[in-house]
Amino acid sequence: MWIKEPTRINDHIEFLGTHELCFYLIHGDDAMIIDGGMSHATPALEEQFARLDIDPAVVKYALVTHSHFDHCGAVPYFRQRFPNVQILGTEPARQALANEKIVNYNAKINDKAANDLGFGDACEPIADRTDELKIDTVISDGDMLDLGQGIVAEFYQVPGHSKCCVATYLPRFKALFPTDTTPHPVSEWTNLTFPSAQHSFVEYVESLKRLNRFAVEILGLDHHGVLTGEDAQEFLAMGLQRTLLFEERVLKRYEETGDLDMVAKELTHEEFERVRLPFITEDLFFLITKAMLKRIVGLKK
Repeated sequence: MWIKEPTRINDHIEFLGTHELCFYLIHGDDAMIIDGGMSHATPALEEQFARLDIDPAVVKYALVTHSHFDHCGAVPYFRQRFPNVQILGTEPARQALANEKIVNYNAKINDKAANDLGFGDACEPIADRTDELKIDTVISDGDMLDLGQGIVAEFYQVPGHSKCCVATYLPRFKALFPTDTTPHPVSEWTNLTFPSAQHSFVEYVESLKRLNRFAVEILGLDHHGVLTGEDAQEFLAMGLQRTLLFEERVLKRYEETGDLDMVAKELTHEEFERVRLPFITEDLFFLITKAMLKRIVGLKK
């Protein structure tokens, strides 16, 4: 089953945020939020947290799944709403979010998106709060976090989309949160986006292979919802298959044209029309696509 909109997944997992920007609240005795999203998702989050009537003191952790602008913009809101929260992330994420250029860019894109989408009055700008985007506690591959009531979160580094991607696995529920280390569904759950491997296509494929080794019955994506039951495992396998086919397609088209910009423009037009994330412009989509194609064809510049 493909769950497209926020809802309760089970007694310990809440799907929050929006269809485009997915957050997950995992709660035992303590609670953890998975993903940092964007600032314009915070009005929806505030309504959802209020409806859940959760004690702010028990939300002790928020995981930044990676350091891109659409995965850290709600972090200042978490710090304000949950006084005990620690922001978790990998060492590469800590380094990225300690970089003034990166955090300023992330804040700029978040504030612009909030204004462009009509949420400017409801979201506090983060341009003057970039110090709040930092990682408080570094997690490493294989680390575990006990939330109580038999709920243990395991963390696994899955680079490729970015250097700092981290997936979360909850063995009790066979629940996997793979971050952007997998394509996402559009229109139908079997209709997948292109892969997104700007950092390293080779590492992205290896990370996808690693994720396919987990037994999965709940697959919580960073964008476009949750897959459950047999569909969750099948989706992961399909993501790997489509990624390898995409690589073949890019290499063939580049061999035919010898023009990386042309191939990137063709693929950008095709994918942008299908996906249309409201916070990503077509120009930015082109840059993201071209960066990935460089990794596939092995160009250095």
